[in-house]
Amino acid sequence: MFDTAYSAQTPDAIRAAARAALDAAGRGSDPSSWTLVEHGSSNVVVLTGDSAVRVARSSRAATESRRAQRLIDALPDLPFAVPRSLSPAVEVNGVTAIVQARIHGSPHEPGSGDPAAVAGLLEAIRTVPIAGIAPYLAAPRAFMGGESWHERMHRDVIPLLLRSVRDEARRRVDALAQLEVVPPALTHGDLAGANVLWHDGRVAGVLDWDLATAHDTADDIASLASWHGWESVAASANADDLRRARVIAVTHILQPIAFSLIEGRPAEEVSRGVQRANARLSTRAITR
Repeated sequence: MFDTAYSAQTPDAIRAAARAALDAAGRGSDPSSWTLVEHGSSNVVVLTGDSAVRVARSSRAATESRRAQRLIDALPDLPFAVPRSLSPAVEVNGVTAIVQARIHGSPHEPGSGDPAAVAGLLEAIRTVPIAGIAPYLAAPRAFMGGESWHERMHRDVIPLLLRSVRDEARRRVDALAQLEVVPPALTHGDLAGANVLWHDGRVAGVLDWDLATAHDTADDIASLASWHGWESVAASANADDLRRARVIAVTHILQPIAFSLIEGRPAEEVSRGVQRANARLSTRAITR
């Protein structure tokens, strides 16, 4: 998934909710020292020295943020940090904020990555027992429409594309729908970019667990490969995993359009996603 310039709560609403949440967590600080991160799809993030405050963009996002935070707090100890909550969620004038422990690190540069570190990240996630966290997981492909994702792609997304690329889009979507069902494992759902923080060549932390679900681990392989490159994930999976991951990866360009439509995002955002998909599909640069 990629960013599409999401709209946000008003600055005053963000500050009020973040301040109240930080005070409740005993982490009050001077707002002039805060850093505002607005690139997320569902939340604005306020960073302080040792805390990160997720401020939901909508009531739906607030519900999902609470669920995802319960998941994060229920995860077992992992080889990297996850953003555990520092206090219960706070709501101010209808705006929900959650204070998390801030994880320090930087996103890895795209196009490369230590195969051993990438493999370790994938293995740590997919071997987490599902039983204890199942109530807090999202539905598979919820961001694309859940069980009706295939229908939604054909009905709502593909008709928005240029006629010249619709057949290619259908081919990719149908190939994804035809993938065999495999035993589910914990999948993060978006292991790319700023969601994975690195320090000194190792994974320091993993953020944004909103899409985590019990599904095909090839979803995470596809995300990792799209960011780090296929060579970096070759040691992380067998041939069947990689085959499914490649089928998933070529639908990434269509997924943000479905997400924007489901979330009722502004028309300009949908249009940006469509333009990007048209440009990418027009090249027919399919990774096989």
